[in-house]
Amino acid sequence: MANVQELYDRFKGGGKGAKMVYPLENQSDYLGKITFHPIDEKKAVIPESVGNLVDLGKDLIEMSYDATLGRAVDWLNSVRDPNNLDLESASNDNKLGGQYSGSFNKLYKDVKKQFEGSSDIVPSTAFDESSLDLIPGKKISLYLPRAIQIQDTVSYDNAFQLGLIGGAVEQGMAAGAGIIGTVGGVVAGQAMAVGSMLGGDTSAMNRDAAGIIAGRVAARIPGGYGDAIAGAVRSATRLTTNPNTRALFKDVPIRNFSFAFQLVPTSRAEARMIETIIKTFREELYPEALTAAGVNIGYRFPNRFLVKVKYNNTDIEGIRFLPVYMQSFNATYNSATGGMHNDGRFTAVDISMAFTETRAIAKADIKKGY
Repeated sequence: MANVQELYDRFKGGGKGAKMVYPLENQSDYLGKITFHPIDEKKAVIPESVGNLVDLGKDLIEMSYDATLGRAVDWLNSVRDPNNLDLESASNDNKLGGQYSGSFNKLYKDVKKQFEGSSDIVPSTAFDESSLDLIPGKKISLYLPRAIQIQDTVSYDNAFQLGLIGGAVEQGMAAGAGIIGTVGGVVAGQAMAVGSMLGGDTSAMNRDAAGIIAGRVAARIPGGYGDAIAGAVRSATRLTTNPNTRALFKDVPIRNFSFAFQLVPTSRAEARMIETIIKTFREELYPEALTAAGVNIGYRFPNRFLVKVKYNNTDIEGIRFLPVYMQSFNATYNSATGGMHNDGRFTAVDISMAFTETRAIAKADIKKGY
């Protein structure tokens, strides 16, 4: 039969199967909360029509085993009689490679079929968290920390130079001309201008334009003199080509977040709860190692987290996160004191963690409140 202390621990949240919450005491004073809920990830099942990856993987393992065994036999034969090396096993490598190359080709063709006949490009839809399955019993609820930073950023190439032709193409397309017609017209126009200038007829252009074209032509003089002559022309005419530098949108970096908490237990139940919270975070940080025939061959991805920021059990609009992977978890025990509780537990634990979102965020996500 459980004693009074054990019953108290279970009632306050320190017992097995209890919700992972900190702080346990005076929860009504902490209406702002942040929760971390591991997602029950559903691994993809490769259909048999896509190259039969399972059989292909088994074949590759057998091929690698046979090749390794063959090299070992080669080495043994060379030790026995270096002048009579048996190369039969080495030739088997090529036989095995040719035997399974057809499987790779079939795999490529099957995957390609899934992209054929796809619909037109349209804006993506916002993330829908209702499609997620969350692991029951592993939700962690902590007080809302100070200084939550949400940094939105995009990347631009700020030094892209269109040059003379690129600038003209940009102007032509902005006026409604097609890309092929615009490029062809610009190139032909520049060629005609150069030809007129070389023939001595500059009536079709002003003198400044002629000087710029002259510098471009001089730069193409062979024999290693082009740059020097072009520089001389630019120096004399005091004219140079406008590089038409533009800032071009590049991509959207994936957002990263970090949180820090100070956990100070005020009861035995709260100390046990802190231990459970830390262990759960550490378990969900690491991947599951996969083995075959006793050999570590890979990892299964760690579970992602669904992180929610709430006030009085209501989501805070504008502070939402896509599913995130935990990148790091740190725990510092007794950072300000060396004292211990009478049961051997620490008097304080500082924890911090860093997360990265699964994908880059888009406009549709912002409209939905992320």
